[in-house]
Amino acid sequence: MTGTLQIRPLTVEDADVMTTVLADPELYEFTGGQPPTRDDLARRYAVQVRGHSADGSERWINSVVALGPEHQPIGYVQATIPVNADPTNGDPVGCSPADIAWVIGRPWQGNGHAGRAARLLLDDLVEQGVTAVVAHIHPDHEASQRIATRLGMTRTTVVVDGEIRWEGTTAQG
Repeated sequence: MTGTLQIRPLTVEDADVMTTVLADPELYEFTGGQPPTRDDLARRYAVQVRGHSADGSERWINSVVALGPEHQPIGYVQATIPVNADPTNGDPVGCSPADIAWVIGRPWQGNGHAGRAARLLLDDLVEQGVTAVVAHIHPDHEASQRIATRLGMTRTTVVVDGEIRWEGTTAQG
């Protein structure tokens, strides 16, 4: 791993640079889709920066992964946290797992950045009281499977939309 890595909250203004970061069609080999346009990202980010679903049933963390002293954006991490705590029953916040994901642009892959960024995301989730996480990973996406394993996640037999569910905790793996 080279350079200092950090994650920071996403802004709508990130659409410009993230269009370039996410431009390689090979990024979509396992997830489908195609590189987004600047306008696509600006619309998506305008919703994501709100931090929660319209009905309030989910909280969202959307962060840019930034590298080096110039804080060069190189990808993103995100978490969807169900809001299902019922204080009248004593349910803790985060009793359902947060769904996490990570994407690093092709030029920066293979340097440990995705694993480090995902670990930083888990650290943020710990601070918010989230203890359990899940990720959905294509069965052929070996790099993401290695990251999930390093995070202490375990592959399950559950398949959702062709992706395998991995489960873990936010504890240091």
